[in-house]
Amino acid sequence: MSTMNLVVFPENLEHNFRLMQQNCPQTEIAAVVKANAYGLGIKNVIPALLIAGCKTFFVNRLSEGVAVRSLTDTATVFVLDAFIESETPQNYKDLKLTPVFSTIESLYRYPSEQNIAVRLDTGFNLAGINAFDKETTMRALNGRSVSFLMSHLACAERPDNPKNKKQLDLFLQYAALFPHARKSLSASFGVSLGKEYWFDVIRTGASLYGSTALPGSRSAAKLTAKIGWLRWFDAGESLGYNDNFIFKKRTLVASVLVGSGDGIVHKQGCFVDYRGQLLPVLTPPATNYLPIDATSVADCIHVSDEVDLFNTEYTPDRLAVDAGMEVGADVLIRLNSF
Repeated sequence: MSTMNLVVFPENLEHNFRLMQQNCPQTEIAAVVKANAYGLGIKNVIPALLIAGCKTFFVNRLSEGVAVRSLTDTATVFVLDAFIESETPQNYKDLKLTPVFSTIESLYRYPSEQNIAVRLDTGFNLAGINAFDKETTMRALNGRSVSFLMSHLACAERPDNPKNKKQLDLFLQYAALFPHARKSLSASFGVSLGKEYWFDVIRTGASLYGSTALPGSRSAAKLTAKIGWLRWFDAGESLGYNDNFIFKKRTLVASVLVGSGDGIVHKQGCFVDYRGQLLPVLTPPATNYLPIDATSVADCIHVSDEVDLFNTEYTPDRLAVDAGMEVGADVLIRLNSF
C-alpha cells in the first residue's frame, strides 16, 4: 500500500481544456487519457473534462476505453491499439468504442469494415501503418471509406527540427486521398508549430495536465508523502547504498516514505516542497525511501509531516527538468499504477 497521496484539481483540468479551446477555436480539442489519464486516474479526470465540454477521448488500450465509457454515454472514445488481441469490430460496436486501425494486418483481417479510423506512421516509428510504403498502405485501404485519419509528430517539442515539416508533407499526401475524413496530426506540442498542423482534431494530453506546452496552464495535481525518519549527521558520515554520498557539513536528513518502487523520478538535483520551501534531494531514492536535506527547516519539521513531491508551484514540468527528463507528462505517467 502506497504512502503517497495524490490530489487532483478538477478546476485546473477544466481551465486547461478551455484555455486550449480558446487558443485553437476552429479545431476540436480532444483529450488523451491513456495510462490511466497520465497517472492521475480516469475517474478523477474524465468528469472534469466532460464539464469543460470535451466530447472526444483517446486511449491506447481496450480496457482504458471501457473505463472511459463507464463515465460517459455520449463521448467518442478512440482506442489506438485496437485489434492487438483477439477482439473484433463487433466487440467495439457492442462497447460503443471506436477502434483505430494501426496495422496492415488488422486491415486485412477485417476487410469489410467501412468508415474506419486509421493511424499512419509518418515518422514517429513506434506505432501506426507505415506511410512510407504507400503502395502497400493504399492496397490495404483500397475501397475503404475512412472517417478519421491521424498520425503522430515525433519532434513537435523541437519546432526547428525539419522532421516536423517532412511529417506534415507526408500526412498531407494521404489527407488529399481521403478528403471527407476528419484528420488529426498534432498533440499538445504540435499546436505551437502553426495552424497548418492542427487539422480537425488536436489530441491534447500533456497540456491538459499543466505542461508548459500550453502557456497559462495550471498544474492539475499534487503528490504528497510523509516524513518517516529524521536524523542529524556530521561531516564525513555517509548516506545510502555504497557510501556514495558523504556529508560535507552537519545536516539534518529527513527520509520521505517513497522511493523508486513508487514510480517517482526524484534524484539529486530535484526538490520536494515543505510548506512552501523547497528542500533538496540528497541521493537517488532507495526502493521506498527518499532522503532530503531538512537542515533549513530543522526548527519545525517532524516525523509524519507531509511534503509535496510536486504541486502547483513545484510543478511536474519543473521536476522533469530537474530530473533530466523531457516534460512533466513523463513524471505523471509513471504514477499509472498508483
